[in-house]
Amino acid sequence: MLYYSCQEAGWEEHYERPEWLKGNAWDLLESRGEYSMFLEAVDKSGFRSLVEGKGIVTVMAPTDESFQAYLDAEGFGSIAAMPSDELKKLIGFHLVYYSFGRERFVNYRPEGQGVDKPAFAGLYYKHRTKSRDTISVEYDLVAQKERKIFHKERFLPVFSYQLFASKNIDAASNYKYFYPNSSWTGAGGFTVSDATVEEYAIPTDNGYVYLVDRVIKPLESIYTELQQEEDYSDFIAIYDKFATYWYDVETSREYAAARDSLYVKFHGNLPSIASEWSYNGGGGLSDYANLAELSASAYNVFAPSNQALNEFFQEYWSPYYSSLEEVPLLPLSILLRNHVYSGSIVFPSEIERGEIKSSFGNTIQFDPQSEVAARGLGVNGVYYGLTEVIVPDLFQGVVGPLLVNPDYQIFLQMVTNAGLLPALMGDALQFTLFIPSNEVILNTLYHGSDIFWNEGNLLMFGDEYVEIENSEGIRVPMSNGAMKAFVQNHLVTEEISEISGTKVYRTRNPFSYLYITDQGVASSNTFNLGEFVPAQGIAGDWINGSSYDVARSLIPEEGSLKYIIASASSGTSTIQEFGEFSKLLSQAGLVDPQKELEFLFGDNYMLFAPTNEAIIAAKEAGLIPEDKEELEAYLRYYFVPISSNSLNDYAFPGMEVQGEFLSAQEAGDSFSPIHLEEVNGALQLRSSTGELAKVISTFPKIYVDGAVYQIDQVIQSGQ
Repeated sequence: MLYYSCQEAGWEEHYERPEWLKGNAWDLLESRGEYSMFLEAVDKSGFRSLVEGKGIVTVMAPTDESFQAYLDAEGFGSIAAMPSDELKKLIGFHLVYYSFGRERFVNYRPEGQGVDKPAFAGLYYKHRTKSRDTISVEYDLVAQKERKIFHKERFLPVFSYQLFASKNIDAASNYKYFYPNSSWTGAGGFTVSDATVEEYAIPTDNGYVYLVDRVIKPLESIYTELQQEEDYSDFIAIYDKFATYWYDVETSREYAAARDSLYVKFHGNLPSIASEWSYNGGGGLSDYANLAELSASAYNVFAPSNQALNEFFQEYWSPYYSSLEEVPLLPLSILLRNHVYSGSIVFPSEIERGEIKSSFGNTIQFDPQSEVAARGLGVNGVYYGLTEVIVPDLFQGVVGPLLVNPDYQIFLQMVTNAGLLPALMGDALQFTLFIPSNEVILNTLYHGSDIFWNEGNLLMFGDEYVEIENSEGIRVPMSNGAMKAFVQNHLVTEEISEISGTKVYRTRNPFSYLYITDQGVASSNTFNLGEFVPAQGIAGDWINGSSYDVARSLIPEEGSLKYIIASASSGTSTIQEFGEFSKLLSQAGLVDPQKELEFLFGDNYMLFAPTNEAIIAAKEAGLIPEDKEELEAYLRYYFVPISSNSLNDYAFPGMEVQGEFLSAQEAGDSFSPIHLEEVNGALQLRSSTGELAKVISTFPKIYVDGAVYQIDQVIQSGQ
């Protein structure tokens, strides 16, 4: 409610009339005697009644000499020779909505001039005018229909000295960067686009008049400005691959002919550089009412030239595609997002200071003097025409192979949907990414379903889906959470420089690990099946680690040990090495149906199970109880619950999971302790009675509910 009340306060001030009423703007300019051409143009463009006092307006008025110079430069013999639409567009750009005194232009405050925001002084620099293009028509490739595009009114840039002071940059050099044929004359005041203000804020009874030294040529959107730059046609062509057309209900109702529909052109999740306005609704306010966003926000485009894009294509994509036209939309979007920035208008000094970052967080950096071949300012921002591509860090990191090789398209989609791309950017951390190909993923059984790839409409960004079958056999999109878990099991937060030796690495999923040997890499799922997966290093100077192509998906085990171990003694079991321990659990009733390991109350656990040989020997020696209740208590000593011991990892040599832990065996009001120790790089258990048992399994078998290790001896708690 506070936000809306602020908006109301700001709106009231826009309609305030100056304190001293001196006739309307038309009368004032007519009395001056050297503005007759401007007034003629105002009349012919249909704005006379407004300037005469039918509404509140701020007028930027050029002299007859300035107007004649403009006509000569544009090739018009007279005002009458100008097409009516073009004249209306020109004159409308000199008529600013509402009443703006000098101080309001110097430091506009959309919430109301009484709201002081020193850090934002001058940054609300754009102001709505009466200039607008006529409706145009474009062809919507996705819908296969023509769309009528409604063009909103232009915003006029007013560059106050306060804007440059707030940014702590030099006003003259940064202003002249975009207006090389103008001089910075805004010290203590402002310039209006490329025009010098010769006389400020002459009050009238319907607003203010500013006398300027030239006709202010209407600016276009950044999209339109770049369309006119031949060397950047490829950038615009790629950007248009993301074109979407939004049906504007309110505008259609207000402006369209009967049964007509009007649209606004957007570009998907990229900044809407084709829209004249930097806010188009959707944020809780009508488009015209969000004064702060409309006046401060700018689209800043850093467009690589055709040659630069071709060089990038040759280096990164040419091994896999014959042209840019073939590159999928997702990697293209990541490239484009490194060349656009939505926020405050960006000047060259800010680029030089390295202050501007892409939506992924990497610095947008180039030399504004030597690496910019074209530049311009539009109604909705600025553009820099670059001679080089600003290569996104992602292309140079461990996800680089995903962005260039179409064989990894599905995994790229998973990484993106899981929201993991920003975390994998830059070189602050080192990673190892194991990458399954499209073929590998499509041959993976995940959560009880095959994985499917739905390409959708190739012309529509975001229409592709990774799918699985639900319980009814219907293909549905895989959830982002499921994709995140899938990807994170292929990701290690340290660099694995070679696949050799005997090593364990944590994945990004809790209690999930990858095992490395000379034979390859294994997840809990593949290890439990007795398989190490070949991993082939992907060549590249990756800045943040290593990437490997894997011949099988490294998904975690989805089965629960408590259900599997009951049948460990069967000839088909994958855990026959725990067959004798399984028999003891059955004998004690601990794996009875519906009661499997219920003494753990759902907690995960580490199970240290003696080998079959050790149990047989212990039975022969009478060391294992035969009474059912005594046997249950005895067996529970081999279980170490995770949560009750506040453990964040299962035990592996080098992971510092050692010390005294509580077992699941009850001991009065507590539980019997058991000691886990690491000695010479190997784990061993020490019972309360001092018995030692070595962990002899190279790696534990890990399941959804716990990890099971083999030990070489039975042990007693002394209870």
